[in-house]
Amino acid sequence: MAYCRMQTGQTGMDTFQIYKIGFLYMLKTRLLTATIFSALIVYVLSFSPEHLFPHLFVIIITVAIFLSGTEFAALRWNIMDGSVAIEQPRPKLKAKHFAIGFSYAFLIVSYYFSTYIFENQPQKILIIPISWTFLCFFISAILIYRRAHDMHTASNKLLNVIAGFIYLALPAACLLKLSMIQFDGSYRSAQLYFCLATILMGDTGAYFIGSRFGKHKLIPKVSPKKSIEGAIGGLLFSGLTALVLSHFFNLPFPAWYAILIGICMGIAGQLGDLMESAFKRAGGYKDSGNLLPGHGGFLDRIDSLILGIPVAFLFFSLYK
Repeated sequence: MAYCRMQTGQTGMDTFQIYKIGFLYMLKTRLLTATIFSALIVYVLSFSPEHLFPHLFVIIITVAIFLSGTEFAALRWNIMDGSVAIEQPRPKLKAKHFAIGFSYAFLIVSYYFSTYIFENQPQKILIIPISWTFLCFFISAILIYRRAHDMHTASNKLLNVIAGFIYLALPAACLLKLSMIQFDGSYRSAQLYFCLATILMGDTGAYFIGSRFGKHKLIPKVSPKKSIEGAIGGLLFSGLTALVLSHFFNLPFPAWYAILIGICMGIAGQLGDLMESAFKRAGGYKDSGNLLPGHGGFLDRIDSLILGIPVAFLFFSLYK
């Protein structure tokens, strides 16, 4: 009996040690990934040579859309392929998903180079991006319907391909245009830091306020842990962050306009987060992927930005 107790205790200790080692490894990987990506973004936004900044920034956007677009395609298509009979940690990524992600990413590249090719003919800038988009629609329709066994599923797949251009490529184009807006007297890339920090602080505020005071569920079928109190707290954090940063970065906004931008970006960011959670819940997935070591999916990290950035671009463009 004593031997059995010793063995049981030893097994428990071994399990605890394995769990501890796994947790520390995941934490180390998470911190390393966050440090590398943060350092890269700060370098490009603040310290890269100014003549290289547009090129480096479009590379970052393109990679982000490629990876998140791949995960988006996998999330939606695996549901329709019937591969969600049992709950899985993340969707399986296949070659066709990467091809769809590439189609979204290349739209950003085509738009960027069009601004140089047709620099003196702005009315022609959208010719190449629109042509690429319709080419993708055409090829997707042929490949999907040619191999389809069920027209209903095939049509849904095609519609999801089209939706990805609106859901991912359009916000990315807004981010690219936002990076070109510059106010006299403000710091370099001030508008980008402003948007990233406002949305990030909104997420942080929603988490802490919701954890401490959350009692009323927001949309439990989509995200059981999110609360109305947390959502309101997140909006307050976004508004206050926008107010502080508009002054810190020397942006020309009056206080009421900065707060309005922050609250509207906070609302859009929370909707983007809920939307991506709905995609995952529909397939029974915990993460959108594992392309970002220690953080899960790339789409999980930018879901709040997807709707938040177009709102920011709208407000910045109206004021400019």
